[in-house]
Amino acid sequence: MKICIIGGGTTGWMCAAYMERNLPDHEITLIESNNIPIIGVGESTLPMIKTFFDDMGLDEADWMPEANAIHKIGNIKQGWTQPFDDEFPFTFWYNDNNVFDHWVKDYFNNKKHKLDINDDLYVGGSGTVAYHMDAEQAGQVLRRRCTRVNHIIDTIEELPTGYDLYIDCTGFARRFVKDKSTTVPPHHLVNSAWVCPYQLDKHESYTRSIARSNGWQFIIGLTNRIGTGYVFSDKYISDDDALEDFKNFNSHRKPFEDRAPRLLKWTPEFLTNPWTDNVVAIGLANGFLEPLDSNALFMTQFQITQLVKCIKRGYGSNTYNKASRMMWIQNHEYLYHHYALSDRIDSEFWRYYASHDVRESLWENYKKRGNKYTQLFPDNAWATLALYFDEFTYYEKK
Repeated sequence: MKICIIGGGTTGWMCAAYMERNLPDHEITLIESNNIPIIGVGESTLPMIKTFFDDMGLDEADWMPEANAIHKIGNIKQGWTQPFDDEFPFTFWYNDNNVFDHWVKDYFNNKKHKLDINDDLYVGGSGTVAYHMDAEQAGQVLRRRCTRVNHIIDTIEELPTGYDLYIDCTGFARRFVKDKSTTVPPHHLVNSAWVCPYQLDKHESYTRSIARSNGWQFIIGLTNRIGTGYVFSDKYISDDDALEDFKNFNSHRKPFEDRAPRLLKWTPEFLTNPWTDNVVAIGLANGFLEPLDSNALFMTQFQITQLVKCIKRGYGSNTYNKASRMMWIQNHEYLYHHYALSDRIDSEFWRYYASHDVRESLWENYKKRGNKYTQLFPDNAWATLALYFDEFTYYEKK
């Protein structure tokens, strides 16, 4: 098979490197333009990205320095519930042998504090790590590792001839997608972000997700700088007011290399059929909901690995599209529950979610997400979410 990847950046080179490694009998070509900038924002990952790099034979000692990467052990949530100055780490422990059901008994009996779960189940149990990394540099790391990919610099307006399969990695533009029908999951209000890198002020092995009046703020530390952004809904605050809030929030920091804030806009949606005819959309071209909980790079990883599985096993577009839709729905459910479980009512943004009752679906997801190898956010993530919001109304006590 002759495969043509259109678009470079992180997504394109992740796809090229993985295909080169796992489809040795296929011819891989990547076409990218020097005239089209890449997004290059995503910097926080989930633990599954380590498997992706390991599958390509990349050692941490080799690629991490090149990508300005550090180990990430979790995500600190702040301000999603009262009091707004609370801090609660979501670490990457796993619920092997239903350890949470045993641990939470002591919590109910006031023998444990909610913060104890990290020492008890992460440090003392099955903890793993993810990374903070410069996504643009990570893409270049993978580009330099490719030895068989035909690399073409060109700005194209239509699909080139002579290939069996085309991979659209052109981001939000979706330049070559054949079926642009989308699925729009309900209740995703945030659709904008002001982002800017700042000089490094301290090293921290956590992503910070801080709830704000009309959305939330992320802070991600690398070895050489931090990445930060205000993710908001332009229905409830103007772009200019959000920029002012963003600048005030970061007034104590100095911009990295004198860079100015950039405004990103998107529609929270995903393609209903990302593989149509001989074109497959991957990465932002496939879809995007929002940056919360580092889901974007994982969705790209999943789409790439799932496509390679389908090619190797002779499966077609129906199998791929069904798997993609299922993963997007998992993604939607977990992100949505953050907002709907919050007790904030200090703005119209938060009051929108205040009437949403997700107490029962919280624990339904906990029960059906037990396989950590097939779930984007497995049961441990749902248990941590419940513990943070102290919501156990429908928990079935063992």
